Amino acid sequence: MFKKILDLAHPVLKRIYNWYNSRIRTYRYKGIKIHIMPGVFHPGLFFSTKYLLEFSLENISNSEQKNLLELGAGSGLISVVFSKNGMNVSASDINPESIRNVEANAKSNNLRISTYLSDLFDNIPTQPFDMILINPPYYRKAAMNESEMAWYCGEDFEYFNKLFKQLGDYMQPKSNVLMVLSEDCEVDAIKDIANDCGFKLKVADSKKINGEGNMIFYINKIYELKN
Repeated sequence: MFKKILDLAHPVLKRIYNWYNSRIRTYRYKGIKIHIMPGVFHPGLFFSTKYLLEFSLENISNSEQKNLLELGAGSGLISVVFSKNGMNVSASDINPESIRNVEANAKSNNLRISTYLSDLFDNIPTQPFDMILINPPYYRKAAMNESEMAWYCGEDFEYFNKLFKQLGDYMQPKSNVLMVLSEDCEVDAIKDIANDCGFKLKVADSKKINGEGNMIFYINKIYELKN
């Protein structure tokens, strides 16, 4: 659905979305209330955030997962939910408005969440996380502003090239790293980039809602690259 909104051939849908996203909105998830600031990805309008959140809650044991990073947090819904579940949570985003949004939602829910204004891992101190959750920009196009960085990964998949070059420094052998992708993006190209950097994407789950297929992948480190 969002691919249609992004498509210039559907100007009416795009105008409606831009209007809706131009003011602060409220979203509730299982008793948790958050606000979504203008220009920040709305977790209630699209399937990917809720899908990644619920799969992680249902399939990853919190007893063994203490430190979580939400990479590209948007409004911070995932961070808020896992923080309420007792995990030590960090949230990052390249968009300053998203960081302000996460911090506001943490405060309104009486939570402590570490935030990093960061292009991927650039400004995140090197450390192993038990869990990393990624809802990436996956459409192949250059972003024209910070808001579009939530959707576009660059003409040459710059986001994924950088992601997989940095990711290994933040993992340990038992880390659970999960990423959600749409069937509308170039999944095979992303898999090839991961493989070239020493990672394998393994399908953990797939769902189709409103005609759009989404997949959750485990990201596993498969070998150490030699110089």
